[in-house]
Amino acid sequence: MTTVASILKDLGIDEKDAIREYALFNASQKAAEFAQECEVFERKYNMSFSEFEKKINERQEEVFSEEDDYLAWKFAVQGASYWREKIAQLKSNL
Repeated sequence: MTTVASILKDLGIDEKDAIREYALFNASQKAAEFAQECEVFERKYNMSFSEFEKKINERQEEVFSEEDDYLAWKFAVQGASYWREKIAQLKSNL
């Protein structure tokens, strides 16, 4: 028996439960990181991502710094959504 497995056994913790909790912890951390990045952009532009996206799409000329922020913000929104979905999947298997 490996050291980790032995310790988990001594603690009365099932290995599968420990792995699920570890995955849940890390997925929650990732979701929080992406959500925090979204909050930075929300404060910077004083609007939601959907409002900012509409502004970008309706604009005639490009503002490169805002286009860069748009892509980074979109990635953060998608990342947060992805990890929230994974968290929900992990919790539904508890």
